[in-house]
Amino acid sequence: MSTPLVRIVHTIPGRTRLRAQDIKGDVAALDALRTGLEETPGVQNVAVTVLTGSVLVEHDVEIDDVLGHAERSGVLRVDTEVREHYLATLNRALNVTEERVKDASNGKVDLETIAFVGFVAGGIYQMFNNHGLPAGVTLLRYAVELVTSKAVDKATQVAVERVRATGKLPGSGTSSA
Repeated sequence: MSTPLVRIVHTIPGRTRLRAQDIKGDVAALDALRTGLEETPGVQNVAVTVLTGSVLVEHDVEIDDVLGHAERSGVLRVDTEVREHYLATLNRALNVTEERVKDASNGKVDLETIAFVGFVAGGIYQMFNNHGLPAGVTLLRYAVELVTSKAVDKATQVAVERVRATGKLPGSGTSSA
């Protein structure tokens, strides 16, 4: 059996959650990992979830010391690869989707338009199925907020462009300079 690769999922003083993805579901391998960690100095308790490959380590020394000792003892290998945050991945995927939708519609549709139509359709559907409160009203409110926020952003953009072009504040004869 090879040495399992673990990564730190979350840590607070005295408690660290590890994930051993490559041995997830392997009872024998996770039991060996638990036993090895329990024998590591500074470890108070180890709980393993076989289904997810999650390992909860309670410790009274720094987790770096625990993992360093366990790694030197051949109990585990620590994954040090820096991964992209899931929100950054989601943002990138949404931006790519936005561009594809715009390209496919020759710039006539974007994700915001699709979201608006979805909120309106969902709200109407909920209303006709006797779920007007809170589901239908909430979806319709989201649609209105989406449109009004877009309108406010557009009005602000137009006002800023006018000030830049004319040098005068709207509604006054006063120069902005």
